Amino acid sequence: MEELPESYRRYFSHVERRDGQTHLIRPMLRAAAMGMTDDRVDARPTMDTAVDDDPAALARAAVGNVCPEAMPSFDPAAQLADLERDGVYGAVLISRISVLDGTPAEVDAAYCHLVNDWLAETWGPYLDRVAPGISLPFTDVDASVKELERAAKMGLRPALLPDVLYDRPYHLAEWEPLWEAANALKIPITMHVGGGSRSAPSPHPVYPGLADIAWYGLCCAMGETLGWLTYSGVFDRYPDLHVVMTEGYAGWLPFAIQFFDHHWSDSRLHNLGIGAGPASPKIDAPPSYYLKRQAHATFMWDPAAIRLRDICGLDCLMWGNDYPHNEGSFPFSVEWVEKQFAGVPEAEVDAMVRGNAARIFGITI
Repeated sequence: MEELPESYRRYFSHVERRDGQTHLIRPMLRAAAMGMTDDRVDARPTMDTAVDDDPAALARAAVGNVCPEAMPSFDPAAQLADLERDGVYGAVLISRISVLDGTPAEVDAAYCHLVNDWLAETWGPYLDRVAPGISLPFTDVDASVKELERAAKMGLRPALLPDVLYDRPYHLAEWEPLWEAANALKIPITMHVGGGSRSAPSPHPVYPGLADIAWYGLCCAMGETLGWLTYSGVFDRYPDLHVVMTEGYAGWLPFAIQFFDHHWSDSRLHNLGIGAGPASPKIDAPPSYYLKRQAHATFMWDPAAIRLRDICGLDCLMWGNDYPHNEGSFPFSVEWVEKQFAGVPEAEVDAMVRGNAARIFGITI
């Protein structure tokens, strides 16, 4: 982070040395959701955490939400050794999933350039078994295309985007250059649950069961994003574009495919004028054709998705352990896999826990 101009650093998590101590500074990404209306970055609260100078402690603090058993590290060999304790050989590295509102485009582009260079240098020797995600300055589509093309040449993949941007939804024409570039490069795009921005904060931000209910809503809303990409013809125009909805479960995907196909083919709805004119689908084949071919969802624990795999198709499903977070399966992934995949044919289990991800992300296992 020292390579960035000092005026840029306030927009991103970074380390500072003060009074003989190391401090991890994190800007709050969701200030608006907490009722703040001032858009100035200087007015946003930050989390200032004093951490030990020990590299292990700093890595743990930087990652955040680390389960007690995990030992995250900035050293790739140590990180992979920790994953192997969980029976995991390959990994997709997902870094930031959102950006501080108000970050200037040139500042964000400089940050993404720096992060992607560090990933390429650090993980370069392990690209056969690790897919380091490409940070994109997604507030600027043209800058994102340039960074995608540059990072792809270094072997990085997939590209990282928020799961939804309601103020700039992915069905808009402004995103077309990015889909075109990802399709040409055959770089998959991952969209992490909870990374997007909503148009306005809720007037009732706290209620019983908030965490569980909100997370459920975010997971199911991923179907909306896939619907945008399907009905607007993005998947039709770019058949080599694969989009992976990440860490938002997958049980909603079979229902989305069933729902979209039923409504797309129901002439009674069309006769009522629903979905006519500018709202008419820009596709000729059923939505399931595109979704089964190009959409994917990852899950840690989702027996419902496994049981409904005949509806969404086997290729759509990918298991992951969400290392090293508390909500993930580390270090009990073997037990989680054995329990939820009980009775599933071995070849199908292999596809969901290994083969699909290896194929989409270019991992050799």
